[in-house]
Amino acid sequence: MFKILALNALIIAYCQSALYLDGVKFSDGQATLQGLLLAGCFLFISRSKPLDKLSQSRPHANIFNTYTILTVLLQFAVHFYTLFTLVSRCHELSPRKESVDLEAEFEPNLLNSVVYILSVMLQLNTFVINYRGHPYMESLTENKPLCYSALGTTAIMISMTLGIFPQLNHDFSLVELPEDFRLEVLQGLVLDTVATFLVDKILLYICGDAKLKKID
Repeated sequence: MFKILALNALIIAYCQSALYLDGVKFSDGQATLQGLLLAGCFLFISRSKPLDKLSQSRPHANIFNTYTILTVLLQFAVHFYTLFTLVSRCHELSPRKESVDLEAEFEPNLLNSVVYILSVMLQLNTFVINYRGHPYMESLTENKPLCYSALGTTAIMISMTLGIFPQLNHDFSLVELPEDFRLEVLQGLVLDTVATFLVDKILLYICGDAKLKKID
């Protein structure tokens, strides 16, 4: 849970700063949908059931351990690279205005649309990848509400990226992405998911969990 909170805070902070520098913001509908999705994920994680059989391994005694610190830093490094690369591409396709009005009314644009899709998907990745499950709690596939909500959100974000349902994009104030750029965004999300998954699993394998001592 601490990893998820830390990573989500860092992702949101970067996304908000990237938008603020261009005088861009999320619409009310975008912020509401994002808030509901995050609240739902936290709810489904909190309702996850423990396994009946106790594991020989146990969680670390405190959050300031090598595994937690390294996985948060390295996962965010991957997220930062993805965000920075795609935000830079937005600026290439849609250059910044010479004068930025920080108090301007919301207007849909390319930067807002891409950052919103990235923000939702990267935070969803954080939930899915850092949900521990076994050997303490039920796995992601066993936690049906979380699993289905993750799959549903992914399907919605992909459809928004590809512009499959134009009315859906219009309802959430998203502009249509250039055709070639759509593939870049999807590739970036796939690579980000794979990289963060590998980072977490490798560090978990190296650092491991604490072990219960046998009683003589």
